[in-house]
Amino acid sequence: MPSFTSFQQDPGDIAIVQAAFDADESDPVALLESLLRRIDEVDPHVHAWTSVDREGALRQARHARDSLKQGERRSPLHGIPVAVKDVIDVAGFPTRAGSRARTGQGPAARDADVVRALRAAGAVILGKTHTTEFAYFDGVPPTRNPWHTGHTPGGSSAGSAAAVAAGMVPASLGTQTAGSVVRPAAYCGIAAFKPTGQNMSTHGVVPLAPAFDTLGWFGHRFSDVAAIGAALHAQRFLAPDRPDALRVALPEDALFADASPAVMDSLDRTVQALARAGHRIGRTPAPVALDDAIAAHRTVLDYELSRLHGELVTEHAPVLSPGWLAAIERGLCIPDENHLAARNRIQQAQKTCWAAWADWDLLLVPAAPDTAPAGMPTGDPRYIIPFTALGGPIATLPVSLSTNGLPLGVMLCGRPGSDAALIADALMVASAIEAPRVW
Repeated sequence: MPSFTSFQQDPGDIAIVQAAFDADESDPVALLESLLRRIDEVDPHVHAWTSVDREGALRQARHARDSLKQGERRSPLHGIPVAVKDVIDVAGFPTRAGSRARTGQGPAARDADVVRALRAAGAVILGKTHTTEFAYFDGVPPTRNPWHTGHTPGGSSAGSAAAVAAGMVPASLGTQTAGSVVRPAAYCGIAAFKPTGQNMSTHGVVPLAPAFDTLGWFGHRFSDVAAIGAALHAQRFLAPDRPDALRVALPEDALFADASPAVMDSLDRTVQALARAGHRIGRTPAPVALDDAIAAHRTVLDYELSRLHGELVTEHAPVLSPGWLAAIERGLCIPDENHLAARNRIQQAQKTCWAAWADWDLLLVPAAPDTAPAGMPTGDPRYIIPFTALGGPIATLPVSLSTNGLPLGVMLCGRPGSDAALIADALMVASAIEAPRVW
């Protein structure tokens, strides 16, 4: 295996951390102080954070510690520090969205709804993390992959994934419009969850394309991800009882023809592990060409982002990244009828696909054609985009290391509205295929 400096580290199992709180072996202040030391040690190399609210987080941690002493635990995230992607408002901090066009942005007056939910759950808001420009594909941040700093962490939720993977925080928030939660989780060797599209309030989140914009979150392993979901929405994401044996389908489509040998070998071993665990595994052709879904998604994406951010072309063009500027200009040329036709194609694909896959509990799909590429471009989202467009929840699990020493992950995809069931299924699947907490 190649030799290089790795900054990846387990930030701690959230359930075990809570047990340590209960046993008076630790407390939220001690946890936060240890994480601040880790940030000081590794973030000069990883560059995950745009800002760390040390004093504010310490005040929150002291309050959480005092609440625990009084017998109050609001959720599994009580006293747990969380990082927030810098397209999401945190009161008192500017939301720069990775763009020089927002350099003069003043502090947010109030928290985004999701941040308010985290605070209500007792979480400690530790700071904000880097993103690509307006959470698009271009305008990459300085964030590096903790496994190998010469490789991308993915995007656009680069900092949120890297902060967890480097052991700087146990939980973080991201967003996904194309592949921006799944890809960085897979590239950084951690777990994540993207809910059903538009299943959570995005008030206080800088929009990219509202048809697809969805909040998501990262944990080191899926048990942590499930704990975050339970804290955010106790009923919506609380895992129900599920059958002991799941019906797992591998969609077949020309899109996946260029998967690397490492990805295919990892997928084969994942399938074998699931079969050994007693799950039923099958293959099913995609009932629509997934490349068509990607094309329709791109039309809607470019159209919507251009209508939201078109003024940047005249006001801030010199400071915009080339890809972001080109996307706005391309979108402004899309007629209304082309946008509506693309929306209709996506809606029809959703109906066709989920009807064809009705007999399966979930779909198993490689998260990317290969491991994180060298350099800072965010990597290839093509395997993810069709399932974002199809609207259902997506769980991401780390499953193995490639021979180049970088992690590989898989997506578990469910039908729209099946969020709680998919979380339960992903927990079950994780027991058979997920990589150990220490690789």
